[in-house]
Amino acid sequence: MAEKKLKIMHIGQMIGGLDVYIRNSIIYATSNFEYIIVHGKEDESKPVVKEGVAIKEYAVSLYRSLNPIKDIRGLCQCVKLIKKEKPDLIHCHSAKGGIIGRIAGAMTKTKTFYTPHAFSYLCTESKFKRRLFLTIERWTKFKTNLLACSDSERELGINVVKYKEDRAFVWNNAVPDPKKNP
Repeated sequence: MAEKKLKIMHIGQMIGGLDVYIRNSIIYATSNFEYIIVHGKEDESKPVVKEGVAIKEYAVSLYRSLNPIKDIRGLCQCVKLIKKEKPDLIHCHSAKGGIIGRIAGAMTKTKTFYTPHAFSYLCTESKFKRRLFLTIERWTKFKTNLLACSDSERELGINVVKYKEDRAFVWNNAVPDPKKNP
């Protein structure tokens, strides 16, 4: 009898570096996992293919800019997909995917990991927006595990966003080692 694979749902926009990160973390991982990708409707990335099979994808209302109506729609769509697909864990990425993924994970009681790819509050010069984004990051922590891209991101997560140390981990990158994969 075949061993059940751990089902991981990635939530984030498949654009730019985030596309590369999610794609590589799936393609170069062992085959012991089943993946689902939930991305923005306007993302124009090519399908992620692992071992000749396209990874299941869903497009939802996930946009970079703040828009309460679209954001609530995206949250509802994610919750519906989590209930349908029943992932073992959610790995949410970046600011918008992170907020929606963490809330959806809390609502469905699904174990959730969050990779900020640089916290949103760091990306603005406006003191008001910085405080607002930091407050949102803190309020949407729930029981999420932080999966930082670097030691410095983990430290910010612990010292500024207030993640507990035992919920903050580092995965240095999702780029293959060129010595192993020339």
